[in-house]
Amino acid sequence: MKTAEGLKRVRLLLGLSQADLASAAGLSRALVSAVETGRHTPSVDAALALAGALGVAVEDLFTPAPVQERPIFGAPLDGAPVLAARVGDVLVYDAVPEQGVAGPHWRAPDGVVRDGRIKLFDRPRPDGFVVAGCDPALGLAAGLLPDRGPARLLAVAASSAAARDALERGVVHAIVVHGTGPSPSSGAPASRRVHLARWEVGLAALPQMPLELGRSESVAVARRDPGAESQQALERARAAAGGGMRPLRGPVVAGHLEAARLVALGVAELGVTMRPAAMAFGLSFLGLEEHDVQLWVADQWWDHPGAQALIEVIASGGFRRRLEHLGGYDLAGAGEPVA
Repeated sequence: MKTAEGLKRVRLLLGLSQADLASAAGLSRALVSAVETGRHTPSVDAALALAGALGVAVEDLFTPAPVQERPIFGAPLDGAPVLAARVGDVLVYDAVPEQGVAGPHWRAPDGVVRDGRIKLFDRPRPDGFVVAGCDPALGLAAGLLPDRGPARLLAVAASSAAARDALERGVVHAIVVHGTGPSPSSGAPASRRVHLARWEVGLAALPQMPLELGRSESVAVARRDPGAESQQALERARAAAGGGMRPLRGPVVAGHLEAARLVALGVAELGVTMRPAAMAFGLSFLGLEEHDVQLWVADQWWDHPGAQALIEVIASGGFRRRLEHLGGYDLAGAGEPVA
């Protein structure tokens, strides 16, 4: 979107009325007035006609509108590196996990937060398809997609509850959710659903440690937030076993891999996670529930190039083979629509 701040300024400098300009450009006075007041965005032909009548370049009349910026979740701290992409006319962003220093290589952010605004490292504004969810397979999919352009996948870590909230607020194009039968709430935007996988959620422990549901009330547990489906599965299991009254203790973590990592490091004795994450860290696993994992794409973004590119990857043999190598994934029907 562009604003027409320069149109009125140039017209007045030349001593023209709106009627004079409309006549010279072959347009209606009402249209000129609507453009000047921001009530109408002119077509390319109308913009060229106005610029020609005034003897200036189109760029002198129409300047880019101020960019709207919205954090996908909480606003990152000043100085935090961020990943960003456009959702409609809004530039959305989220902090790079662990400041971008996890692993052996630097991660390339799109910008940094300065005084509450994003300072981008490159121009034009970054493009991409924004998906919130907790399945680490999103990162694998991102690695199989282009790193620039509309098919670039910007995967944002979030529990199923947080992802649903982000979709309702319009700050993401799509989400990945899981559960025993995930279905949209009454207030959710219309979406198309695609099957991704099935996997178990439960508790993980070091192989030499006892792995029993009852121990969750007496040892440190790497937990998820209350809106996470894996955490809710644990609470259902505790209630069914006659427990669940004593609050759990231990760190609240952001995702399945972090929960498994803290158990592997000995920070927590049990971790609320998914079977694939437990397998990746060589942990024992006690399955509590098997969950369907689905991609929900908001209807208005179904034709986005990034949506179609992601679905093609999910259905591809390369994606399947990589996840099968990790283990713990049932990929039957991956990429197929959910009725």
